[in-house]
Amino acid sequence: MRLMRCLLPLLACSLLAVFTRLADAEFPKNYVAGELVTLTDNGAWSWFMDERAIVADGKVIVGSVRAVGEFRQGRHDPNWGNVELGVHDLDRGTTERVVLHPRLEQDDHNVPALLRLPDGRILAVYTRHAVERKVFHRHSAPGNPLEWGPIEEFETPGRISAPFSGDNVTYSNLFRLSSGRILNFFRGPGYDPNYLVSDDDGRSWTYGGRLLKGGDGYGPYLKYAFDGRDTIHLVVTEDHPRNFDNSLYHGYLRDGHVNRSDGTPVAALSNTAETTLAPQDLTQIFRGDADNVAWMADVELDAEQRPCVVFSVQKDGRGLPRGQGGRDHRYWYARWDGTAWQSQEIAYAGTRLYLGEDDYTGLAAIDPQNVDVLYISTDADPRTGEPLVSSADGRRHHELFRGETDDSGATRSWTPITANSTMDNLRPIVPKWDDPRTALVWMRGAYVHNHGEWTTAVVALILPP
Repeated sequence: MRLMRCLLPLLACSLLAVFTRLADAEFPKNYVAGELVTLTDNGAWSWFMDERAIVADGKVIVGSVRAVGEFRQGRHDPNWGNVELGVHDLDRGTTERVVLHPRLEQDDHNVPALLRLPDGRILAVYTRHAVERKVFHRHSAPGNPLEWGPIEEFETPGRISAPFSGDNVTYSNLFRLSSGRILNFFRGPGYDPNYLVSDDDGRSWTYGGRLLKGGDGYGPYLKYAFDGRDTIHLVVTEDHPRNFDNSLYHGYLRDGHVNRSDGTPVAALSNTAETTLAPQDLTQIFRGDADNVAWMADVELDAEQRPCVVFSVQKDGRGLPRGQGGRDHRYWYARWDGTAWQSQEIAYAGTRLYLGEDDYTGLAAIDPQNVDVLYISTDADPRTGEPLVSSADGRRHHELFRGETDDSGATRSWTPITANSTMDNLRPIVPKWDDPRTALVWMRGAYVHNHGEWTTAVVALILPP
């Protein structure tokens, strides 16, 4: 035992040296750390709806929206704007695709939220992007995500339904409470987060109310985390970061009340289309300013049901018009320790994803089974910020890295998942899965614009323990 204690530090140093050589190694062209599974040849998603990917009944099931050329040019193609599911059978190793809603709209905001029900069916809920007040929903056959019932719809309240009216809808986030009630949080009346309620496993819906009230812009953006029983955690901005130098806030919803991180009650959950509850009423995670504009990427709960958040911070936008900033992003990680939020910068996130949206990064995902592990997409070395220039084509690309800490985030090692790519690797997702393996899903290709142009495949790795 004494000999083992003496050897452990040497072993740790040895592993660190191996990692350093690995990170600096010359990887082959289009290196991927495992056997790549292609779920669909073309698809994309935004990141404000969940769950976008689930593992159910031995299958990885991922929603996406298909693009056919540029937004307007492809309108007449029969596959334009299809809402689709890629389904990979883990035992058989086979992959199939099903169209959930043909020709809905070529926009990555239209990806479905997926929820497995106790009877083995999957509920899918989705919308178009702020052009109407309709929320669509479908149910699969029990245990079969390739067979679906009819498309049904619910119209949310509002005054008008003209394109980009403030009452129109987008995003869907599904949670089934221990009581059996399903809540769907979406952006609706007032361009603010609202919610729908179903007490019959998604067959019918009623409008619940407005969750938060924003300012004069797009309203708060939210990511959610659920304890699987009765508590829904909220991570919130004031607005879209192109409109506001965002901070980040946290609260949680339980038993019809919204609370701050420390459990202090703030307000009852509104059951009307009006509320006075604002993001600033919650607990501040990160204070933003013109040199530090925050936007969340993912939130998960640790083994003690405490929230952990990964987010990006734009560093170079002060005083610049839209389209001239976004060359320097950093990833941050924040964790509630039971008393206060602990946060630190963890990696260079690289440059903006495309011109005009200076705060869009490749994004990051926390492993829900182990919140000390996360996956990031960046076109910079996560440790140094040096550009990642692929030896395969001499161009800069977003690559995926696995980051792990064993000291509560004080330090973090980075292992390449992709390297020397000839395309970008973007928007990773790690679905919840009761298995020692990890399913890592992402978009791989060229992403030009979220409102209708991408040539990204939807791919996955099944990583060993």
